[in-house]
Amino acid sequence: MITALLLSTALFLGAILSHLSILQRGHEWLGKSDSFATKAAVSLLVLFSHLIVAAWFGGGFWLGNELGLGSFDKVSAMGWMDYFYFSLINITTLGLGDIYPTQHLRVIAGVEALTGFALISCSAQLLWSMMKKGDKQ
Repeated sequence: MITALLLSTALFLGAILSHLSILQRGHEWLGKSDSFATKAAVSLLVLFSHLIVAAWFGGGFWLGNELGLGSFDKVSAMGWMDYFYFSLINITTLGLGDIYPTQHLRVIAGVEALTGFALISCSAQLLWSMMKKGDKQ
């Protein structure tokens, strides 16, 4: 359990730091220009950031599985795309349930959902401010 908590904390910190640094770049771009092209680029940057965070956690689930922290209830062996898919579904807090973790990997899944909720809120703030800036013209 302690290993799962430590891994979850490392993934959380890595996700937060990478996401916030990428969003900072978006703020900088918007400070220089509020053109449609810039807004489209920032929107893609936000998407890219969330995909990176999902990849972080996907790697964390793989590592946790390799360390014996748990497994996934799925008939066939998990491949990279399965880890990434589960992570992407989990970080959006959608949680379809077609793949689900067992044992201590559930701790990582819970921390990922909380992380996703926080990061989606940060992204929404950036997108809202970007759209609000366009209203002032």
